[in-house]
Amino acid sequence: MGKNKTFNSAMLAYFIIVILFVALRLISSFGLLSFAGSDYVFTILVQVVLLFGGSIVLYSAFKKQKIKRTYGEFGIKKVSWKIVGLSVPLGFVVFFLNMFVSKTFNGLIELFGYEHAHGSAISSYSFGSLIINVVFTAILPGICEEVAHRGMLLKSLSPLGASKAIWISALFFGLLHMNIEQFFYATIIGLFLGFLTMVSGSIVPAMIVHFMNNFLSTYLTFSQVNGLPFGNIVGWVEGVLASNVFVAILLTLLILIILLQCLLVLTKKIASHSLKNDLQHIQQEFGKQLLREAYLIDLQNAKNKFEGREELNEESLERLKQFIVIDEEQPAGKFAMPSYGKLLLIVTMCLGVAITIFTFIWGAL
Repeated sequence: MGKNKTFNSAMLAYFIIVILFVALRLISSFGLLSFAGSDYVFTILVQVVLLFGGSIVLYSAFKKQKIKRTYGEFGIKKVSWKIVGLSVPLGFVVFFLNMFVSKTFNGLIELFGYEHAHGSAISSYSFGSLIINVVFTAILPGICEEVAHRGMLLKSLSPLGASKAIWISALFFGLLHMNIEQFFYATIIGLFLGFLTMVSGSIVPAMIVHFMNNFLSTYLTFSQVNGLPFGNIVGWVEGVLASNVFVAILLTLLILIILLQCLLVLTKKIASHSLKNDLQHIQQEFGKQLLREAYLIDLQNAKNKFEGREELNEESLERLKQFIVIDEEQPAGKFAMPSYGKLLLIVTMCLGVAITIFTFIWGAL
């Protein structure tokens, strides 16, 4: 029963979020948010109000529980500085792998006649603009999108099994971008971020990796416009790859092997440190539990001796049992998606697929 309630609450909350997100996209497209800078207002409404606030508040309300408990269920918990330190370089690796994935997919859809939208060339890019863009394109999405997808969705889908939960939450993550150019690489990143959340037991590493991926993209644009070091690194790599087909193939394979090896090593280290932290936490909690029970038993024995009784009576045993923590949401048996939540999942996914396909057709016309 607990699993069904968790699943239904999450899917209903996410369905409402997607519907409101589509409505905001339509409102924004008609220029109705231009009164205070439509892009910034739109980002705040989507990221902070819908994805972050909506996920936590709606889920808590539908499940009828306190927000503090929701934080715990979503995996919003502290991690060690070692894990933070490992997540930062992992973000670099994911960013460069994402470049390969995105270039490959964009080239593929171009074969079907899709034309990419090209924005106007940037002539100036101040440091103040960089800070603003980092907040709106890296910090907010890194936190808010992870709460909705690796927090709420991954948690609610986990009874289906780790692989299904990761795949479905990643697909939703890709579809939420509602853009054919972003769908593929966002889904691929979503798969890795879901796996990272599973092995670390927290969404904080995924938040850091997500932030780093978006931040590096923003910073490279800033560096390129202002002629700073590494600003043209992408163009330089593309130039080398285009110079010779044989060199391009060898260099591409070498870079991919190095990046994938780094990805594997860093992820293993994060999983290892997370496991050690979890074991220490369990030992501490178990120790506290034993101390509490030992204290109560000693207290009851002293009382029994005072009253001339040496053994604990049944009433005393029942009092002690209530201090043993039992997880109500971990019954054995295979989990089947309830029809109510399953319907919401299918409708939400169909809506995302329809909009994503529409963006492809629009770009190909």
